[in-house]
Amino acid sequence: MLNADPDARGAAEGWDFDFGVVIDRTEGGALGVFIDKPVGGQLPPPEFLSVEELERRAPRYFARASQADWWKLIEGALDPIAAIVQKRLVARGDLTPVIARLQYRGLAERWLERIKQK
Repeated sequence: MLNADPDARGAAEGWDFDFGVVIDRTEGGALGVFIDKPVGGQLPPPEFLSVEELERRAPRYFARASQADWWKLIEGALDPIAAIVQKRLVARGDLTPVIARLQYRGLAERWLERIKQK
C-alpha cells in the first residue's frame, strides 16, 4: 500500500490539505483522483472518481494535465512552473506546498504506475 512506501511519512508530514488531480487519458477518458488530508502521518487511500464528482468535492488544491504531461512532471522532464505557464498543467490553489514536495517524486511515480492500470 501507499503508506508502506519509505517516502510516505515524509510526504505526509506537514501536508494539511486535500488535493484533486485529473489525468486526461488518451484512452478511457479523464480520471479524477481525490486525495484527502493525511491523518496521524498516514496518507489516505486515493479515491478514483469522475471529474464531475471531483469538482463537487471542491478540493483545496486542484491540478489537471494530460497523462503524458503527468508522467513528464513526475519524471522531472517537465518543470511544473513551465507547465503552468504553457497551460499544459491547469492548477488552482496555492501549489507552493505541492512543489515543495517534489523530492517525493519517486513516491508519486510508483503510485502513478498503479493508476496506469485503472
